[in-house]
Amino acid sequence: MLYLYMISESFVSIIRILNNSLGNDVHFLWALSKDLVSSGFRFGVLYSQNMDLISAIQGLSLFSCVPFPMQLITMDLLKDTPFLVDFFELSRQSIVYSKVICTEKLQQLSLPYVEAEAGIFLYVNFSSLLPPNCNFDHEAKFSWLMENTARLVMTPGQSQRDRRPGWFRICYAWVSVEVLCIAMCRIEFVVNYLRTVGTNWYDKPDLLDYSLLKNVLLLEGMGNYALRN
Repeated sequence: MLYLYMISESFVSIIRILNNSLGNDVHFLWALSKDLVSSGFRFGVLYSQNMDLISAIQGLSLFSCVPFPMQLITMDLLKDTPFLVDFFELSRQSIVYSKVICTEKLQQLSLPYVEAEAGIFLYVNFSSLLPPNCNFDHEAKFSWLMENTARLVMTPGQSQRDRRPGWFRICYAWVSVEVLCIAMCRIEFVVNYLRTVGTNWYDKPDLLDYSLLKNVLLLEGMGNYALRN
């Protein structure tokens, strides 16, 4: 992971931690999509010691080989050390700035999240807004509410195999700082609104004024942006 928040921190690969004894269940995957913001290149690396997996990937790769011109572009890009050094530092600063915008708002709202040392995501606990003994139906309803009123897209924990309902993943690096600020204001508004209604909003949908939610967001100049997952 090249996007460590602190320069003083050092990233340790899972390969080094396991002394290159990965077995069949641990795999190393890296691509240009995140570190070099080049998802359109469709270029990545898989390192595995699972021979069945490698055999399957080799068969599939016949239909998705990286074009030779793209290989040349990638080679030139990865060999340009001065560019990479400057690019990674600029990216690190931008990501840290966006992370601070996100975490400060979450702290103001008393929404717990998982502390991270690197990456472009925050894993946030919204379960306090759900009914006691909530389940994944409640999580799905909250996700629907955020998408259809606040126009925010966050990845529900259930889709990431989390057994605890109410956790969502936010990607704060997908959008510009301006749009991120709008998104966090929308989260603040919806969270405060639901807290005034109470956690029984799920069982009593009449308590929710959807038109108020949508109209206030628009009147506050919050537009029609999305915080993508």
